[in-house]
Amino acid sequence: MKDLGRNFWLFTTGRLVSLIGSGVQALAIPLYILDITGSGAMMGTFSIVTMLPRILFGPIAGVLGDRFNRKLIMIYMDFARGAAILAMAYLANSEALTITLLFIFQLIVSTLDISFDPATAAMLPDIIGEDNLLRGNSILGAVNSVSYIVGPALGGILYGLFGIEIVFILNGASFIASAISEIFIRYQQTTEKSKVSVKSVFLDIAEGITFLRKIKGLLMVLVFAMVSNFLLSPIFIVVFPFFARTVVGFSSQQYGFLQSGWVVGVLVGNVLLGTILVKKRQGRLFAGGLAAETIINFILAAFFFPYFTRLFGGASWLYFVSLGVPIIVMGVFNAFVNTPLQTLFHRIVPTSHRSRVFSVISILAQIATPLGSAIFGFAVDRFPVHYLVLASCIGNAILTVVFLIKGMSKLFEEKLSRNRNEPTGPAIETETAS
Repeated sequence: MKDLGRNFWLFTTGRLVSLIGSGVQALAIPLYILDITGSGAMMGTFSIVTMLPRILFGPIAGVLGDRFNRKLIMIYMDFARGAAILAMAYLANSEALTITLLFIFQLIVSTLDISFDPATAAMLPDIIGEDNLLRGNSILGAVNSVSYIVGPALGGILYGLFGIEIVFILNGASFIASAISEIFIRYQQTTEKSKVSVKSVFLDIAEGITFLRKIKGLLMVLVFAMVSNFLLSPIFIVVFPFFARTVVGFSSQQYGFLQSGWVVGVLVGNVLLGTILVKKRQGRLFAGGLAAETIINFILAAFFFPYFTRLFGGASWLYFVSLGVPIIVMGVFNAFVNTPLQTLFHRIVPTSHRSRVFSVISILAQIATPLGSAIFGFAVDRFPVHYLVLASCIGNAILTVVFLIKGMSKLFEEKLSRNRNEPTGPAIETETAS
């Protein structure tokens, strides 16, 4: 097996540093909002502000990632995000950071995020080669997981001890450090250099959507992801922070460790995928991961009921462990779903289309999440949390059963089989979806 090389490790080191900072901030901001407003609806609004740029600007960012040098996009976006977040630190230090300003800056940072993400995802196969994709994605997933283990745990500690200002300083500095490491990546632009106009942007977006329609079964996967994210993402983004902080009364440190638990599981799952499960059929891993996640969701939902909160003594370490264990196990099986899916996308999408296709995939998968966040943010202030979680789990279970009965895991075997028979590049089954 070929060595992944210097470029991959520079790429990964930059991700490691910036994601630790992002993990710190992602943990601290919801706690900060809850501490100063106590409102689940405000949490939902923040979630919408975070996701809105992805929906509005994602396709344009994907086109730019296919037209311009992906390395330069990464560097410029990291420097810009670092500057914006350090400006937030200055405002926090001056006691001038209002909720309105926080939302405005989050809108700016999220816009920069979506400019960065498609180029990063599309660049990976160009620097490691297709034969190393599963191994590279597994290692990158594991490194990302380490970042989000350290980040939330550190975020809970730093926010609890020093407040939001230190969180912004650390995250801003991490983006600057990431940009510096990316400067040393050796990368030649592999995509077409051309001028960009409004017409060309929309033509490229349309081409990316048309390309997706040619991949049999992929639209079904994206519809599943869209509805599943609508049901489950708001539980972890809006409901769980509200439950942990307001209902149970966990400290910021305890909440940070619980958030890290999810990523501990993802890390374990990616390590397993990159080692003892590397030769297993990815379709079976995907289907098994989905089924197991669904079961663990119900186990976790049970612990949200008041009976268990009283049984384990509220914000006790025993209750902390009771919530943490299913969160970790669910993270393991989540890796079995997401890593094979990401590897499949890398294999079947040629580099000339990769950024725009990945941005469309990301948008379609998450387009309903802001609506879910708004609904659950409104509901969490008015209805018992445990009923919201249970309703979400039931809806997602029905969706998963229907999806697996349709045999969507076969998508992996079909695409990989065709890919092996086509030495000149990734083969796409050209049956247009109706």
